[in-house]
Amino acid sequence: MKILPPTLRESNRYLAIFVTSEGDIPRRDLVNEILFCAATLLGDAGSSEMGIHLLSFEENKGIIQCRVDRIWETRAVLATVTSIKGMRTRIKVLGVSGTVRGATEKYLLTQDINEPEPERKKTQTIKESKMIIDVGTISGKIVNRNNNEIDLLSEDPHSLEILNRSNTRYFGITVFDIKNKEIDV
Repeated sequence: MKILPPTLRESNRYLAIFVTSEGDIPRRDLVNEILFCAATLLGDAGSSEMGIHLLSFEENKGIIQCRVDRIWETRAVLATVTSIKGMRTRIKVLGVSGTVRGATEKYLLTQDINEPEPERKKTQTIKESKMIIDVGTISGKIVNRNNNEIDLLSEDPHSLEILNRSNTRYFGITVFDIKNKEIDV
């Protein structure tokens, strides 16, 4: 039997998930509970049309594959999972991507940066540079500036922790994000 060309294959989406529970959850129990909730919510025919597959699951993070037109049904199924083997459980969808690699890089942040980047000659200090991330602000040194785009190296330990978890070295901002528009060059 021939393999279908990519244009004729079913399109898939990949949901990055984070599982919060009272104890450790084995992969098999998670899969069984997701499939049980899908069958309960949508029936056997509906759950088979969704094409749900748990591709990876480590350290309470995982990637679930589903069909592109069944994303919202898959989210609904994941929301109905409330307990696994008697332990209260919550599955949070971190994001949706078109590729496994995209879901891993954007939402799961599994790799850390091990080697530090060498110092650049263009490191400049500005008087004040603040950027709002969630509820906080960031200040630091400008490492590189290209037209309206700025690479900012934060001095805040909490911000550095965020950068290390996200596999990046600098915050990318624009001149429009800066509170004080005067930049020392």
